[in-house]
Amino acid sequence: MATADPQSDARNFLRRLTEMSVKARLMDGGRCVLASMRLQPIPFDTPSGPTSIDQVIFSSVGRDRIKCLKPRALFQLPMIRIADCRDSISIEACIRLAWRKHIEELAEASKWLRGIGTDVMELEERSLIGFRIEGEPDMRITLLDRRHMILPSHGRLSGISLQRAEDRTIPIDRMARTSAELGIGVSTRIEELVRMDRRLREDERRAAMNTDPDRSSESMPARQIRLLLVGPRLAREQHCIESLRMRHYKVDTALDERDGLAVFDHSSPELVLADMKMNRDEGTSFVLALRRVTGIEEIPVVLVDETRRDSRRDSARQVGAAGYLVYPIDVQRIADRLDELVTEPRRRRYTRYSRRLPVQLSGSTEPCIVTSLGRGGMFVATDDSIETHTLRECRLSLPELDDQVTCETEVIYQRERVGTARGGVGVRFHSFAGRDEYRLIDYLRTINPSVSAAT
Repeated sequence: MATADPQSDARNFLRRLTEMSVKARLMDGGRCVLASMRLQPIPFDTPSGPTSIDQVIFSSVGRDRIKCLKPRALFQLPMIRIADCRDSISIEACIRLAWRKHIEELAEASKWLRGIGTDVMELEERSLIGFRIEGEPDMRITLLDRRHMILPSHGRLSGISLQRAEDRTIPIDRMARTSAELGIGVSTRIEELVRMDRRLREDERRAAMNTDPDRSSESMPARQIRLLLVGPRLAREQHCIESLRMRHYKVDTALDERDGLAVFDHSSPELVLADMKMNRDEGTSFVLALRRVTGIEEIPVVLVDETRRDSRRDSARQVGAAGYLVYPIDVQRIADRLDELVTEPRRRRYTRYSRRLPVQLSGSTEPCIVTSLGRGGMFVATDDSIETHTLRECRLSLPELDDQVTCETEVIYQRERVGTARGGVGVRFHSFAGRDEYRLIDYLRTINPSVSAAT
């Protein structure tokens, strides 16, 4: 496969936009295009009525996608494919379609929140929604998407230092029947974060008092295995959820197949437990649909049935499910097997994309460059000798976006230089800052797959 040339892609993109009479220019470095375009005087619909947007500023992403930058309302949209566009009118039509889908999700979330008695406010030029909960008057909760909300960094969470920025993001509990129940769930999570911060500070204090001067390697916090529960019954199994969290799983929930697949738009769960029956959906169809998600080749999915049925167990086996369980779930009994499913390479495989991207890896004194990238991690070519099983802060550049992704990575293995082949380290993503994992996954959709391997 030919090596991608971002500068050539940008020049071609600029030529296409110029032919469409769109005002555009190459950005510094010549790797992407910055463009501005007047919009037709047709209002954009929002949950509370029409709003006017006169102009959009966007950048090119790869060969055929754009990312809206301004106004801030349009910045909330995902990257938009414009390969089939032939003029500025068709580009605008793509932007309006993406906006319509985004607003439909906001309207759905707003309707549900108001239905349980929650006052909803519009934010960021009506492109986001937020709400406040009882007992936390100074904290405004913002909906990140139709399934997740993000906690602010002020109020009781002011000054909280967490191991992972993503700890502030929590799933929306669609099981809540009232605003009070929703507020209890949010307040409970806030209490967990405050206790987590206290434990971290206490651990740091004890470590400082008992420092061994002969120890050169810092201790690495245990990595939380990301587990997704899909289905109405699993989402309600609070005892099961708490038992999994006590075993260091980071648990997310989804009510049906649609919501379950949507989770993979912004994160990469490593293991899935799904109800065999999900209202109109079948657990077996979810197993098959998951394999069509960008960047995923195999994720272990365990199907859970109400009662044992040989026909359903056979169906689960035929579609490649990693296991078949029957309620009630005994977490203590199956915990070891769940851990094994995550660590088996043949069970968890992400697509690797061939890409050469600049990267800064803490602790490295030599230049580093990413040569392959996936949902789970990447290979960093470097001549430095970097200790394995350590955490390294990473800043991954995305030249096409004129942006970067910040994350913590765990060094899994080191490969020595062989002949002319440069050595380097294989790293696994440990945690991301803010919405950077969402941006990374969106970026992977713009490049072509090369070699499939476990990461």
